[in-house]
Amino acid sequence: MTVRANNQRAVKQKLFTAVASLGFMAASMQPALAAIEIDESDFGPSYETMVVDTVVGKPLQLVNAVAGTAAYIVSLPFSIIGGNPDQAQQKLFVEPWSAMGRCLGCTVSEDNYYKSQAVNDNVVRIVVDQPSEILINTNDYVVVTP
Repeated sequence: MTVRANNQRAVKQKLFTAVASLGFMAASMQPALAAIEIDESDFGPSYETMVVDTVVGKPLQLVNAVAGTAAYIVSLPFSIIGGNPDQAQQKLFVEPWSAMGRCLGCTVSEDNYYKSQAVNDNVVRIVVDQPSEILINTNDYVVVTP
């Protein structure tokens, strides 16, 4: 009787292990199944996001940029001593003021998309394999070797 009980317990344990493994596999596949296509006709800022960005977002960005500039000036002697004035400048001065240049009501990804679509006569775009591409800025010194 104990041999039979041990066999049943081993079968139950194997069955539980298989079910748990399948459950974990199914749970890990959910993000892949959740991918959606972007409807390009509805892409970009809406009226509501533009109004909220105008009334709330841009004024707060301006306050953040001015406060970041003040913090950068105050922290400059300490960042020079610490050896990271470039990092302080990037985080406290450049990034807040760059955020002010984002299109009205746009998310960061929407703004990047619109800026990438702008025509730039100094950039040569070579499509390698959709969606991969190579961008060459012709203002830079470019050497192509075979």
